[in-house]
Amino acid sequence: MTLIVSGLAVSAQTRTYHGTVVDATTSEPLIGATVLPIGGGQGVATDVDGKFTLNVPASVKQVKVSYVGYAAKTVTLQNDMVVKLSSSDSDLDELVVLGYGSAKKLGSVVGSVAVVGEKQLENIPTATFVDALQGQVAGLSILSGTGDPGAPSNAIRIRGVNSLNAGNTPLFILDGAPVSSTVFTTLNPNDIQNITVLKDAASVAVYGSRAANGVIVITSKRGAMGERPKVTVRANYGWSQMVEDNVEMMDSKQYIEFRDRIGSPVSDNIRDLVNKYGISTNWRDELFNSSAPTYSIDASVRGGSENLNYYVSLNHFNEDGISKYSNMRRETLRAALNVKVNNWFRVGLQSNLGYTKYRSTSAAATPDGIDLNNPMVLARLALPYDSPYYYHFDENGNIIYGDKAQALHYSVNNPYTPEFNKSIWNRYRSRVTANVNMFEQITPIDGLIIRAQQAVDGYDERINWETYPYESFVTPMGDLIGNPTKPVGFMNTGANQQIFSRYYSFTYTNTAEYNFNINDQHNFTVLAGQESIISRENGFGAIVRGYTDKRTMLLTQGVTVTPSDLTQTIVNETFNSLFFKLNYDFSDRYFFEATYRRDGSSKFAPGHRWSNFFSVGGMWNAKKEAFLQPVEWLNELQARVSYGTTGNSSIKNYLYFGSVKPNDEGYGKEQVSWGLWNPSNPDLTWETVKSFDAGLHFRVFNILSGEVDFYKKTTTDMLMSIPWSYTTGFSSGAGNIGSMTNTGVDVTLNADIIRTKDWYWGVRANFNYNKNEITELFNGRDFYTLASTGLRYQVGHSAGEYYAVRYLGVDPRDGKQMWLDKNDNVTKVYNEEQNSVMTGKSQYAPWNGGFGTNLRWKGLALQLDFVWAAKKYMMNNDAFFLNNAAQGLQVNQSTDMLDVWSKPGDVTMHPGPSEMVQFDDRLIEDASFMRLKNLTLTYSLPKKWMEAAKLENVTLHFTGRNLWTVTNYSGYDPEPQTNMYQFAYPNTRQYELGVEVTF
Repeated sequence: MTLIVSGLAVSAQTRTYHGTVVDATTSEPLIGATVLPIGGGQGVATDVDGKFTLNVPASVKQVKVSYVGYAAKTVTLQNDMVVKLSSSDSDLDELVVLGYGSAKKLGSVVGSVAVVGEKQLENIPTATFVDALQGQVAGLSILSGTGDPGAPSNAIRIRGVNSLNAGNTPLFILDGAPVSSTVFTTLNPNDIQNITVLKDAASVAVYGSRAANGVIVITSKRGAMGERPKVTVRANYGWSQMVEDNVEMMDSKQYIEFRDRIGSPVSDNIRDLVNKYGISTNWRDELFNSSAPTYSIDASVRGGSENLNYYVSLNHFNEDGISKYSNMRRETLRAALNVKVNNWFRVGLQSNLGYTKYRSTSAAATPDGIDLNNPMVLARLALPYDSPYYYHFDENGNIIYGDKAQALHYSVNNPYTPEFNKSIWNRYRSRVTANVNMFEQITPIDGLIIRAQQAVDGYDERINWETYPYESFVTPMGDLIGNPTKPVGFMNTGANQQIFSRYYSFTYTNTAEYNFNINDQHNFTVLAGQESIISRENGFGAIVRGYTDKRTMLLTQGVTVTPSDLTQTIVNETFNSLFFKLNYDFSDRYFFEATYRRDGSSKFAPGHRWSNFFSVGGMWNAKKEAFLQPVEWLNELQARVSYGTTGNSSIKNYLYFGSVKPNDEGYGKEQVSWGLWNPSNPDLTWETVKSFDAGLHFRVFNILSGEVDFYKKTTTDMLMSIPWSYTTGFSSGAGNIGSMTNTGVDVTLNADIIRTKDWYWGVRANFNYNKNEITELFNGRDFYTLASTGLRYQVGHSAGEYYAVRYLGVDPRDGKQMWLDKNDNVTKVYNEEQNSVMTGKSQYAPWNGGFGTNLRWKGLALQLDFVWAAKKYMMNNDAFFLNNAAQGLQVNQSTDMLDVWSKPGDVTMHPGPSEMVQFDDRLIEDASFMRLKNLTLTYSLPKKWMEAAKLENVTLHFTGRNLWTVTNYSGYDPEPQTNMYQFAYPNTRQYELGVEVTF
């Protein structure tokens, strides 16, 4: 890049400089390059010809010139100067925030880290930024569990599962302070500058006991000192529909054929309805919206003066779910202000305030997952010859349709439709959140930074769960809606449940960091710090029943309430830490890092609350060696190794306490008795993860770059609910037991295939292989079966491996089901206890990753992102109902059941109605998948147009999410991370159009 500057002094206080910014290789002007004076004055951007005019105080001698895709450089202002800058082909100069202390260049980081930039986070059609991280980082597995906007759920894992019962979710840090999962939906993705994923002990050990599952550091946007004010406005509109559904349910004629095949034909009346009037309802299409709208609008302003910078943004987001009446609404306000009071004192404030309101679909979260009021269940099991509308016949026998049905006429128990449930339910959840932190920083001497930071992460949440009273009535189809044992006109009383909870966590962090060097070769950074986290949670709830008028639904206007209808929670938690970190490098070639942290937590028993964690690591920047300097095809080469320990305290509070519980079941519920509830464990302490990592980074031919990491993590003293003998009076108790390992490799490859002025084409791919293995359990046992889950913990196997009887199919001769016993013999007697075996199939995919491409021509750009998981299995509980002839007498079936066994000689996997389907391995399905997670097409209007309109940039975009999925899984969605899929809210395919204007 070439900078041509001419200067003219206009006064003793101010000088005006004119210049042009051009590409060093092509001499083409660079439009929108930033020219920022150092030491005072306002920065400017170049115009459509690459020119700028800069007015600066006479004391300013240098400027910093930067442009996206080019290496920034600081130059001295003088007349007719020429500065050549090269395009930036390396990411190693990128500054990253790892935790406490100053930001570091990515190329000087000893640990295994990955950075996801703001471009990847923009224009996300979902409410949470987590969705944009899928497939972007090797070793980071993110699986979306639901498409319900009212209950977003993501399983987030870094390099496998570290614990059996304690938490496995990484620690999230926002602008230097820990935050709870509420930030997932209350932080506007467009307010994020970048996200850094810390994977190994060297990078996370400074976080100690909270970092066993890795750390994800979020850095929010802010202005720059000297930056001119910049306003950005975005508006987006989109719509969503269900992802591909691999289950085809029977239509009416198919269902009649199925009933004929199993020898239980439907009535003649039903045959006439289907044959004469063609009633055949696709309940999936009826109950799910194929164009549920989503819209958002946000605006931000950023900038700065000589001694301060600022950033303010406001966002509104509204998303309707594909299941009727599910919805999320969000409002966020973010502000950041940093002030340079003088040369040695700085202060800053970052805040994010949010309000969210969720409406989930009726009974979507029922514990057994098979309530027909759940639309996900009704869409599968409702009989196809039920109509979504009431109907009757005129005197000529013609069918006349009426209003939307409030209950189904033929389906079992006459289930209510969402329309009726909406009329009697008022159910929502609202939350007000606050993430605020401020800092004070002094530099008393050169190289020494003393910093104090205070942060609060908190929310108030209210759950409103009202059921309105109504009188029983008969539908036009003759079905009774209301208590089936009571007559028409009976008052079905209402209920009102109100739950309120408040959570807040104060974090106080104080650090001192000293940077110095010896002989310009030996560079040292020493960090010492102290941190205290004080968390409080309070909540209460009440259910009142007996309402007879929907207009009087206050808690005080109900009739009945019992002690078990009242709840209250009080949780206090304290966390204290001391930590130290040493960084050393010699001539930017040899790097060494050591970390020590001592943590204390109130979650553990006295005498076991404190623990020590550490890490050591080294990195060799081989390309800096003299013998590799002449090797032109090798651009970068680094090798690193680290070892350290971290801890896990992600368990409930007070588990080491013995506790009691009220019981109101006796004495006619008039008196409350107390009984033992939880046993004490005075030895309960930390779960520890020991981690080893060795990695290599390279870039060759200035085209291909990559990283390869090998790791091994060993978890000891695992926190787990240990089963006890019932003779103790308890079924289980919390304790530290056993060990588990995760061994694997991360691989990342990036290639810049074409890079010219007008064209860019790059491809990228990453994957992780992780082998999880339990190496020790409790009390010398080699296995522990988890009842009613299909899982068993067994030494030498994965923590998520299924344990089941192996199903062979149906004997064509007699229609009996066949299984293998433990000795591989065929049997027709199902015995779960004696014949279950470890299947070798795990709910945790050992292989996962992502790949994608970026293609740009002038202002037009295309981005594709794919994610995948292999050897992932999931028990499909839905199939128990959909492929079950015995169930098929009452509920609809999948079209696979047209192959049901009905006579000797039929070769099939589906037995007739006389055979009971079992929870054997036929329900364990391969849920491996590949999904086109993101497709984004953008077009930036020509800069010459922007110059004429006095705008900096206008960009139009189209974004598609979950557009294409390849899987053999037969349920709604293969992506959720769960051992058993139970009629869950499916993920969504989304489309979005948007515009962004900057001026």
